[in-house]
Amino acid sequence: MYDNQEAGVAEERTLFLVSTYTDNSILAHTPKGAHGAGVYAIECSEDGKMALKGVSELGPNVAFLLKHPTQDVIYATTECINKDGEILTTTLDRSTGKLKQRSRISASGKSTCFLNLHKTGKFLTAVNYWDAKLASFPVSADGSVGSAVDVDMQPGAEYVEKNQPTREEHWKFRQRWPHTHCMVTEPYTRDTDFVIDLGVDQVLQYRVDAATGKLRKTGTVKLTPHLGPRHIIFHPRVKTAYLVNELQSSVSVFKYNPRADDGEFLEEDSREAGSTLELIQTVSTLPSDYENNMSLNEHGVWKAASHSSEIRLHPSGKFLYIGNRGHDSIAVFAIDDSTTATGRLTPVQCAASGGKTPRNFNFSCTGKHMLVGNQDSNNCTLFEIDLDKGCLTKVSALPVPSPNYIYGLRNAVAPAEESAITNNVWLTDGGLIHALLLIFIFLWFGCYAYYNVGHRFDL
Repeated sequence: MYDNQEAGVAEERTLFLVSTYTDNSILAHTPKGAHGAGVYAIECSEDGKMALKGVSELGPNVAFLLKHPTQDVIYATTECINKDGEILTTTLDRSTGKLKQRSRISASGKSTCFLNLHKTGKFLTAVNYWDAKLASFPVSADGSVGSAVDVDMQPGAEYVEKNQPTREEHWKFRQRWPHTHCMVTEPYTRDTDFVIDLGVDQVLQYRVDAATGKLRKTGTVKLTPHLGPRHIIFHPRVKTAYLVNELQSSVSVFKYNPRADDGEFLEEDSREAGSTLELIQTVSTLPSDYENNMSLNEHGVWKAASHSSEIRLHPSGKFLYIGNRGHDSIAVFAIDDSTTATGRLTPVQCAASGGKTPRNFNFSCTGKHMLVGNQDSNNCTLFEIDLDKGCLTKVSALPVPSPNYIYGLRNAVAPAEESAITNNVWLTDGGLIHALLLIFIFLWFGCYAYYNVGHRFDL
């Protein structure tokens, strides 16, 4: 999640990049926050002090951010339903926190909501929500992104092209057609990519050809109907996957049973033993006494008081966090990650998010803090994390219009006051030694001159 920190910086600072909505009228949903300017950079110190560092005017509706693994290149997507989204390639200036646009290309689909970089670093896959298209792009050595080499639309998504649905229709019938929402690579061999389709309650399995970037679908896993899956995440040690269900505010836990790629397309059901993703637990993300007022039609849940948003796994692997939009909270779960663990969840806390509609959140580079973007109240709230229990305690907040995605990275640039101190050679360990050595030489020379040269002049 974080890049390596430059040596010489004593304190680990996190640079949070926060993308914002710039035009609500062209989104699939209807956020109520103010219009933002693009991407806001917030610096957070190790002790939890925040400051706005800079604003990059990018858009429309930057909705996902991803850093290149070895370069200060940030990829961003634009989200809109009236035309194809775009992939923006930018360069990060760490001293100002600003992103300088290098290029922008079509994402080959509408409402581009997720990016996934292949393990070789040579291909980038864009996930388009509105028309359920996946598109693969080549990535050059300098991080530049080329035109799409492959595009794959899910069966049934042609409904968009034929009927031109409005967002009002989409909100009422969330599962009338496919909606791909994310693409995540399992961390164990990094060979299989899992694509979540909210519209059809399925997890799609893909492999990206390492030579050509072509997308090959290898199977599907059916989920419990009408849950509306959104994002998936894998535990780094326990072979377990966690999937947040947006429409019915719950999280599903799956045992991961990897299978060999024999070229056969496999259709599975998560409720059957032995499936690639074998369902072992489903837990609500809301308090037991909260009435969610859900209504269900033939195309899925279309009305509820609260819908789940982001899911994040703490860097320690001990805790899981999920946002609730409507209840306006962050659900906290403890993970069974012992040597005989199944990865099951135990509810720990449901903490108020510090604002309205917590769409996204992420951790500081030390794992001590979490920054939550509250979309409809135009603010980002910082929480301290109890590293033993996982519980959240509010620290402070900053105004940010319509925050929708938060990406954290280590800031390798020391602030000016710290640089002034560490660059003063007289105050460093090496500088002190040099100073003492110079004093010794000066005293020795003075004594030598006095007892030798000085006496001769007296004669």
